[in-house]
Amino acid sequence: MKRRRHQSGQALIEYAFLLILLATVAFAVVVLAGNQLRGTYNDVTFEFAHLTDINTYAPDGSIVPPGTTPSCPSGAQPALRGHQWKCS
Repeated sequence: MKRRRHQSGQALIEYAFLLILLATVAFAVVVLAGNQLRGTYNDVTFEFAHLTDINTYAPDGSIVPPGTTPSCPSGAQPALRGHQWKCS
């Protein structure tokens, strides 16, 4: 009977270690991907806010006249993504 109690306590400890390991991995994923998730969220909310807008916007937020492309910092290429130009 004592042996059975010891094994169930051991299983509880193993489950606790697994839970701590999974929580640590989940936290690390959120920390490492946080900036990418924030950028994607900002892009989606910008598109929803300008859903019916006919203007395109430069990376700094100013309106870009039709038929022109904004300038980007050295080496970066402008790319139109939805209603907003991005420098990549």
